[in-house]
Amino acid sequence: MKAAILAGGLGTRLRSVVSDRPKPMALVGDTPFLEYLLRWLRDWGVSDIVLCVGHQWSTIRDYFLDGQRLEIRITYSVESEPLGTGGALKAASSFLTSTFLVLNGDSYLDLNIIDLLVWHRTNASLATLAVSHVPDVSSAGSVQVGDGDRITSFREKSTEVSGPGWVNAGVYVFEPDVFALLPERRRASLEYDLFPDMVLRELPVYAYRAAGQFLDIGTPARYLAAQAKLKGVECDSQI
Repeated sequence: MKAAILAGGLGTRLRSVVSDRPKPMALVGDTPFLEYLLRWLRDWGVSDIVLCVGHQWSTIRDYFLDGQRLEIRITYSVESEPLGTGGALKAASSFLTSTFLVLNGDSYLDLNIIDLLVWHRTNASLATLAVSHVPDVSSAGSVQVGDGDRITSFREKSTEVSGPGWVNAGVYVFEPDVFALLPERRRASLEYDLFPDMVLRELPVYAYRAAGQFLDIGTPARYLAAQAKLKGVECDSQI
């Protein structure tokens, strides 16, 4: 199967500590964060990768080229203007014609991809979101999960909503039919447009509860935490 990585964001919140490169290329040790994601996918047997890029995308291309160094194949889907996570994914639709994975380029979640895919197929889901349990959802928003782990609603981050709960962990499985729900060449968000609309339409959207480590580098504090935690990420299972 193929995986798409959303790696085209501007990374404005991270600019105070990473200003010379796109956010997914932020170094963890001596290695770009994006390389951890690519190696992790490869070690799970996912070697055909579409990078959805935009801001300073040539920095990514010049480093990874066609992926041969990592024993993967990389295709670049380049947006000429910022389209958001949904718009960027829609722009890559011609490369994604069967069940596919999507990862955010600024977060890492340790999960079993095989189990995620089996869960997606068992539920005949149109979209499956990996969710992570956190002690406080106020800074991330929360995912409300009903019977059978079907997602019932999304709650945006707010100081009025706090405490433990499930949050979107930035790893998804999609069926290609989802592209019909995204606008053509227009800005759209997976998180704020597509997923809530799918729930409103009562389409099959399920949560996969992941117990592994969840990291993101979206803010300076989280980026520094990742420096200490993201070491020795490896896996030898296969799809």
